Order: sequence, then C-alpha cells, then structure tokens
Amino acid sequence: MSVKTMTQFSHDDRRKFIGWLARIFMLAPLVAGASTKLKPTPAVTVGPFYPPQPMGLPFFGAKALSPLPEGNDLTIGPGGKQSEGEKISLSGRVMNTAGQVLPGTRVEIWQVDARGHYVVEKAADKDPGFAGYGVVSTDAAGRYVFTTIRPEGYARYGGLIKRAAHIHLRVSGPGLTPFATEVWFAGAPGNERDSFVSRIDDPQLRDRMLVRLSKLEGAHPSGTFDVVVPDA
Repeated sequence: MSVKTMTQFSHDDRRKFIGWLARIFMLAPLVAGASTKLKPTPAVTVGPFYPPQPMGLPFFGAKALSPLPEGNDLTIGPGGKQSEGEKISLSGRVMNTAGQVLPGTRVEIWQVDARGHYVVEKAADKDPGFAGYGVVSTDAAGRYVFTTIRPEGYARYGGLIKRAAHIHLRVSGPGLTPFATEVWFAGAPGNERDSFVSRIDDPQLRDRMLVRLSKLEGAHPSGTFDVVVPDA
C-alpha cells in the first residue's frame, strides 16, 4: 500500500488533518494545566477582634457581637443608620488548589470603621452606622460580594502596633477547615512596614493579596479578591 504525501491529499483531507492538529494544540495547555496546582492564599490570624469570638488586647477590651449582623452590606448599622467613610465593593471567588470553585462556602469579613475602631471594641468612639461585620455564602459560581468602606490603617499603644489598611476575611464550609486571611490594598500607606504584609516573600502571592480598586462612572470603587483555600 502506498503512503500519500501531503500534496496527494484532497482538499477535504487536508482540512480534516489541519483541524485535528489544531485540536491537539488547543488541548495541550489544558492537559498541562490540569496537573498544576494553584498556590493557596496565605493564612493570617483572625486577630483579637473577630466579632463572634473576640479576645481583645490588654487595655482594649472586646465584647462578642450578639446577635451577629446578617448580610453583605456593612455600611448600614443598627436602625438603618448609614456609615461614615467611602463605600467600596469587594468581590471574588473561592476555589480550591485545583481551580475548582466552591459554591455554598461561608465568607465572613470584618474591619475597623472610619474612626479606626472594630465594632466589638469597648469604650471606643465607634461609628454607629457601621455594622463592622458581614457574612454571605458563595453562589453557584463560587462568587461572593460585599459592600463596605475603604479601610484606613490604625495604631495602638501609642504607635507600638501599627497596621496598614486591611479587611479580615474567613471562609468555612462542608469539608473545609476554617481558613482566615486578610485583604490588603495596593498603594496603601504603611504596607511595607506592616509585619503581616512584609512577611509574604513570594512576590506573586503578595500581589494576589493586594486589591486594586477601580471606579466606573456612577458606581463606588470596587476590587476583586479571589481566595484559594489550602488542601485539607
């Protein structure tokens, strides 16, 4: 049996052959990527002012929120009061190291108000219009979204403790070990001096932790923060 050369193929044969090669090259990156795991988002402690179970700091007492606020809008306080500060939208996806999104995952966030206080701090001049805590479950696409305010950095003990602007975030759900991290902001003053930010040596991981806010006409600034939970 003779072997056809490329010039002996019919036009239809050549078209089929080229299509077959194209499918092979398109599949190659997917096959290679399937064995490449995503790096987990770095873990960060929940800190002393986690609203459900706060520990507080010496001389900075704290009392757990009860009942805990429900919903994803932190800018509306008790009685419908509006918060101080610049509104922002924070959204993202929760996924595992294989890149699979995780629907139905519980996502909590908490942060200081525009005056630099956590909602659970005692004897603090807190913003009465800021809920300070929010919780939502990811949708079918593994997405979450919150409305909150742009945080500012704060200091305690006369500046002995200094933190750059950040939002605490915690995820939990079936089959997941509860996991806490922090959302940081690109260009925020104090990032390089913050002990939590500066300890991330991997430049790609640190970049993933930095939210870049953008603003569309008629909307408040928004940023994206995807969470890759570590393997159990």
